[in-house]
Amino acid sequence: MSKKWLVLALIALMTLVAGSAFAGELTVWSSPDNADALYELAQNFMAQHPEVRIEITPLSWEVLYPRILQDITSKTGAFDVTTWDLMTAGAIAPGFVDLEAFAQANPDLVDPNFDDDDFIPTARYVYGYWQDKRIGYPFYGATMFFFYRKDLFENETLKAKFQAEYGKELRVPQTWEEAKDIAKFFTKKFNPDSPTEYGIALMFPRTHTLFYMYLNFFGPYRRSEEGIAKFGEVDLDWGDYFTADHKPAFNSEEGVKALQDMIELMQYAPDPLGSDYGETLEAFAKGRVAMVPQWTACLASWKESPELQPFEEKVGVAVMPGGAPVSGGWGIGINEASDNKKEAFQFIQYATSKEGDKIQWLKYRIGPTRKSVVYDPEVLADSPWLKDAYIQSLEGASHRPRIPEEPRLEDILVGTLSEILLGQQPASIDTLNMVAEDWIKTLSK
Repeated sequence: MSKKWLVLALIALMTLVAGSAFAGELTVWSSPDNADALYELAQNFMAQHPEVRIEITPLSWEVLYPRILQDITSKTGAFDVTTWDLMTAGAIAPGFVDLEAFAQANPDLVDPNFDDDDFIPTARYVYGYWQDKRIGYPFYGATMFFFYRKDLFENETLKAKFQAEYGKELRVPQTWEEAKDIAKFFTKKFNPDSPTEYGIALMFPRTHTLFYMYLNFFGPYRRSEEGIAKFGEVDLDWGDYFTADHKPAFNSEEGVKALQDMIELMQYAPDPLGSDYGETLEAFAKGRVAMVPQWTACLASWKESPELQPFEEKVGVAVMPGGAPVSGGWGIGINEASDNKKEAFQFIQYATSKEGDKIQWLKYRIGPTRKSVVYDPEVLADSPWLKDAYIQSLEGASHRPRIPEEPRLEDILVGTLSEILLGQQPASIDTLNMVAEDWIKTLSK
C-alpha cells in the first residue's frame, strides 16, 4: 500500500472510531436557573453512557422562548432537548415529542425504575402536559411561599402585646385578612415598638411580576367553595384567571376583593409599586420587614445574610395566606425535529429521575417534583419545612394561563392593574370589565 493510501486509511479509521464513540450528540437548551443542575446531571449521564455527548446551553427567558418557537416552526432541529416554562406549554406543544407515544413505540428505552406515579400530580400535569399530549417531564417544581421572621413570631413579649391589642394569637397568617393585622403590627408607623420597619415586603411593579402576584390574592377567592360554585372547576390549561368554560373570571366581585386586599396591605410595605424581586429580597435579608411572599430561589442568598443568623431560628417558610400561591416552574422535553430522540429520551428520564430530582434540590435549590424526594430523610433534614408546606402549596396552587395567547393577555391586564394600584383607576368591576372585553377580543382573533 502506498503512503498516500495508508494515510487515507488511517483517516477513515479515525473517523469511524470517532463516529462510534458518540452515537448521539445532544444540544440541550436551558434557562440559566436550570443550567448548573443540568450540567451536573449531564456529566453523570455521560459517565454511564460514554457513547453520548451532551452540551448544555443556557439562554435567558427572553431569548429561550422565541428561539424555541422559531426552531419548532422551521423544524431545523437546532436543539434536541430544552427546559420550557410552564406558561409556554400551549405555544410549544406542536413541536415537541409526545413522550407517552414515544415510550410505547420504544419500550426498550423506558427506565423500569422511572416511577411515573411518584410525581406530585399537579406537577406531573402542568410541567408535562398540554391537553392530552405529554410534551415533557417535570423538571423544576415551584410555587411562591410565605417567608416570615420565625424569631419574631415566637417572641413571647411580641405575642403578648399582639394578643392585648388585637384580641387574638400572633401566628403565621392563614388568610390575607389575618396578614393585614400582623403587617400593621410590625410596621413602625402604626406601632413604634415594632422590631421591623415594615410588616411585609410586596412587589407590585408594572411588569409580568404583577400578573402573577395578583393571583396570590385572587386565587383564594377563585378556589373557595363559593368561587368554584360561581366559576366552575379550574382548567389547568386556562388557569385561574378563567372560568371552567374559558371566560374571564377576574371581572367579578371576587376580582375586586383581591385588589382591595392588595391595596390595604400596601401601606405596610416599603415601596410596593417600585419593588420587584431584588428589592423585596433585600428588605427581608436586612431585617426591614417581618414577612414576604417569594420564590424559593431567595433561600440561597438569605442563608448568607448576617441579619438572618442563625438562619434556622430566624426564617420560617409557610403556605401563602389563602392557600393558593401562584405556580411557576419548568418541564423538560424533546424537539420533534431532533435526530437524536432516543438518546434525548434516555437523558430526560435520568434528569427527572428520583436521583436527579434529589440532586437538583439539595445542590441547586431547584424545587422537587417527586413525592419521594420531598419526604426523603436527607432532604427533610436539610429542609424540614418542605414536609408541611411544599406539596400542599403545589397541589393548591393557582395558575396563570398556559394558552398561546398568554403574553398578550398579560400585557393587557398588567397595565390596568398597575393603574388601579396607583389610584389612577377605580378598583371596580367596571374597570375589570374593560380588561375582560379586551381579552375576549384577543382570544377571538
